[in-house]
Amino acid sequence: MTIYQAETAAEFAEYAHSFRALGWAGCVYHISPDRSVWTGQLPTLDLDACARHGLSVGQGEYMGGSIVNMPGDLSICITTWGDSDLAPEIVERMAARLTGMGELSQDENDVLLDGRKVLSWARATTVKGWCQSVIHCSVGPMDLDLVREICTKPMEKVPGSLGEYGVTAADLWTVAEPLIEEA
Repeated sequence: MTIYQAETAAEFAEYAHSFRALGWAGCVYHISPDRSVWTGQLPTLDLDACARHGLSVGQGEYMGGSIVNMPGDLSICITTWGDSDLAPEIVERMAARLTGMGELSQDENDVLLDGRKVLSWARATTVKGWCQSVIHCSVGPMDLDLVREICTKPMEKVPGSLGEYGVTAADLWTVAEPLIEEA
């Protein structure tokens, strides 16, 4: 599978859209250099608050809620054709990498470390035959006040940061990359 590294959140969203629109199978990943937001439902965000904080807001058709990116966060979008989805195995292996760092639990598509959401994934499929998954890894320093201010959807799980445990985006990418390359 071809892998692209996006330099910006907008480029990440454009690759994700292009994979589906043009019928490409592929992967794009992004290590966030700054704070930004990706959303599938703009009503889940206070756009005025995002503007006050200078946050770029990208919209992805593949998402149901919003992802607030902090500097250092890793996001991965994988598009395949048919019912093949690499995200569950990648997240499972990433979670295994966290074993012994604290209390680890999984709740559907989220991985929590010491009760805080640090890994998550979402999948979209269509009758056209594509499967697209987005994996988000919270690595950068978490700004809960910012998240509470810009997100209008009630927070069900408190986000955390793997950076507090010494984990980097590069550490997690080394778990994901071999699985994606083999696909």
